[in-house]
Amino acid sequence: MKLLQKVDALVVEKEVAESPCSESYDVIVAGLGTAGAIAAIAAARRGLKVLGIERMNSMGGTGTAGAVNGYYFGSPSGLFEELDQEIEEYHGKVYAKFSGFNPDAKKYALERAALEHGVHLCYESAVTGVFMEGNGIKGVQWVGPRGLKASGCKIVIDCTGDAEVSLLAGCKTHMGRELDGRSQPFTSVKVCLRAGDIVRTNLDSGCTDQTNAFHLSEGIVNAHARQLEDTYPEEERLFYLAPLIGIREGRRIEGRVTLTLSDEFQGKHRENPVFYASADVDKHGRDNAMESEVLQDWFVASNLGAVNISVPVPLEVMIPKEQEGILVAGRCMSLDHDLSACVRMQRDMQKAGEAAAEAAWLSIRKSIPIHDVSYEELRPILEQSGCLDEKNNTGAIFAYPADPGRNKSIEWLTDPEQIREGLSGAKPGVAIWSSKRLGDAIIPYLREWMEAAEGEFLKKHCAIALAVLGDRSSLPLLREMVQERDSFVLQDCRKNNQMRGYMSIYLSGKLRDTGIISELCNIIENPEELQKPLYEKNTDSSIAAAVFRINYFQYFAHSVMALIKIGNSHQEWRDVIGKALNRAVEDGSYIQRITSREPGTYEYSVTDNIKHVVKTALEGWRETKSRR
Repeated sequence: MKLLQKVDALVVEKEVAESPCSESYDVIVAGLGTAGAIAAIAAARRGLKVLGIERMNSMGGTGTAGAVNGYYFGSPSGLFEELDQEIEEYHGKVYAKFSGFNPDAKKYALERAALEHGVHLCYESAVTGVFMEGNGIKGVQWVGPRGLKASGCKIVIDCTGDAEVSLLAGCKTHMGRELDGRSQPFTSVKVCLRAGDIVRTNLDSGCTDQTNAFHLSEGIVNAHARQLEDTYPEEERLFYLAPLIGIREGRRIEGRVTLTLSDEFQGKHRENPVFYASADVDKHGRDNAMESEVLQDWFVASNLGAVNISVPVPLEVMIPKEQEGILVAGRCMSLDHDLSACVRMQRDMQKAGEAAAEAAWLSIRKSIPIHDVSYEELRPILEQSGCLDEKNNTGAIFAYPADPGRNKSIEWLTDPEQIREGLSGAKPGVAIWSSKRLGDAIIPYLREWMEAAEGEFLKKHCAIALAVLGDRSSLPLLREMVQERDSFVLQDCRKNNQMRGYMSIYLSGKLRDTGIISELCNIIENPEELQKPLYEKNTDSSIAAAVFRINYFQYFAHSVMALIKIGNSHQEWRDVIGKALNRAVEDGSYIQRITSREPGTYEYSVTDNIKHVVKTALEGWRETKSRR
């Protein structure tokens, strides 16, 4: 038997005695946060002997210690709703009224349920190693208030959020997006008494590598410092700053199946779900230009960033590709970066914990590997609790979290005349994406309408739809929209509506258009560019213009990325493009043009990252040139 531990950020292994574990469990749940708390309770309710290891001093994670005490999106039903009903009974009686559920009430309800069913809870504890025989986990080494322990098990459910146990066991993991490895920003929460009500304030506070203790600590200190005021008015009193920051994205395992946003759009891997996740592709980063073309086609070019999609999640995304005896539940499941922004809501992560526990129970009861658990047996178990409910397979929806009664299902268009009508208005998003779904069959119609259209909307939106499809007949109109800095903001969504000018820049880069190079260089280099009236307007009412100069940031970032894409495909233009990019970012003054925030803030960090992206691209070009 081997013990695998992390030493100085490297996993090392050593041979150990045959039976190093003093006590054995059926299931060890590592991490008792959003997914782990429900996993431990669900497993124990099945009569399994369960050890729960948690580094904080309570269960519930983001919803309790993180004080994100309410649901945004995610699909309903499942074991968690039983506990939510209990929490509601405490509200305003045992525990104070809160805007949302009371985090302390949820801590109590989760812990009561866990102890009632026999979960052995170990707080202020963390897994430090795993015991392996071949590729199978046989137990974990962990440290807590009583020192170093070793516990055996049949199955580990890794709910650490960053796949810490899976990583130790040798599972391949991924983190962040492909371009630069960056993850979505984290949130910090301030809880106050305001006009007699206890309320929380969420703030997108920064980007951090939470797997690095120094970076994480620095991020927490900076975030909390910016939540504090010098003085507080009589009608508002600070209660506390949530000790757990809201990490939106961390390590993701490589599972037996990996769900991707591209596959979701193509309808792949929709069989054998254990639950349905439901949310928008929740893009908080604002540096949309750095994302994949799949995500940008949806979010930027089709303006559908506030559309919810339902994602069927199969058990295989919770099973590491090669390791045995381990399940993963929570945000570290096998997803790509794009889709992880959608499959992460609290409701859905609680269902992930429940599904993992039920699969573990069947595996143990039948003495079979997890990947041999019969879906035909698992499905009715999950349907009984509501964890798996076909009613949650809702497709695409224009969603309103504050008023679900306004939700509207989307029917993708197939009739060319309906597409033409959609492209003729201020809300062309559904028609643009429907065109992408139809592919080559719609291109002749789009070309005809673009050439013959008298109205501005139809002409320009046909060009956008053609560009999404990769058709270069759109280029003259795209160039025109870039040159005029087209300031029209599409109106499809309740938030995150995109401006045609920088939509066209993205699409010009997607098509690798050399004819737009000089205009893009002017946008990023010319100091007079920022004097245009366009950049004085704030198109997103949720963001103060003084905090984040969103218009110029988007024009600048999309221009940088378009130039890099063009240079990647056209070596003959690399010298021209490279000099322009260097001049644009060499002294750092571009940061002040884009944002007024200081180092340590989220807005500054995503802006500063542009220089890193440019540097990496230019180094790659130089290496290619030196090898020729």
